[in-house]
Amino acid sequence: MAINNLLVTKASGQKEKFKREKVFRTCLRSGVREDEAEKIVEEVEKRIYNGISTREILKLVLDKLEKVNFRSANVYNLKEAMMRLGLPGFIFEEFIARLLRNYDLKTEKPPFISGKCINHEIDIVAGEKNGMNITYMIECKYHNVVGIYCGIKETLYTWARFEDLNEGYKLGKCRKFDVPWLITNTKFSDEAVCYAQCKKMRLLGWKYPEKTSLENLIEKKKFYPITILRHLDDETKNKLFENKIILCEDILKYDSFSLARLGKIKKSKAESLINSANLIIK
Repeated sequence: MAINNLLVTKASGQKEKFKREKVFRTCLRSGVREDEAEKIVEEVEKRIYNGISTREILKLVLDKLEKVNFRSANVYNLKEAMMRLGLPGFIFEEFIARLLRNYDLKTEKPPFISGKCINHEIDIVAGEKNGMNITYMIECKYHNVVGIYCGIKETLYTWARFEDLNEGYKLGKCRKFDVPWLITNTKFSDEAVCYAQCKKMRLLGWKYPEKTSLENLIEKKKFYPITILRHLDDETKNKLFENKIILCEDILKYDSFSLARLGKIKKSKAESLINSANLIIK
């Protein structure tokens, strides 16, 4: 079958024709030269087959990219890295709390807070450090599957919590919250964005807001999670998470012996992780 007639399977399950220009643009966005991008596309075309998933194509591209530019291949993998932060979402909450602190917000993870009707377990409470005295009630919504949107259900849920806490504040049951804020590692649906804008509610997610989206905030500070390291296996990842090693910059706080002990891995593997993290951050 001719390359131009091959179908690829998107994360949603939909089929579309393979477009070599998409692969070419992916390579260019990662930072390689045009001649390098063209060579990678040609090598990928030799490996694809009818019905191949876009995820498999991306892996092929990244494998080739890594041989040309290790840092570019790993950093381009940021979206998938955010999907690997763990099933419960607790690591995502900790990641977001630390990210916000890097942008001069005070954060805390409080125990249950009483609203008018019920008690609420708020993921993060954040406050401005610049004297504006704004307190955010933050709800974190984590997804570990590609293609899932954060929709109107999550937006309404966050707003309902905010309203109950506001009523609780009027009764003297809790502190005052000024703005509700929903943060996710995926994209928002159009309906969720429309509702949030109407209610003057903050959103932060993939590709939203346009200039200060989640990936933009991460890249600006090089605030990369350890899951961006493409060859980090899940067992080692979870061991490092248990020891509060969440970011690449956390890895660089240890020598290879200490990291090997914490991750229960060989010293040579620990050295490889330290070298990889250093390449990505520096």
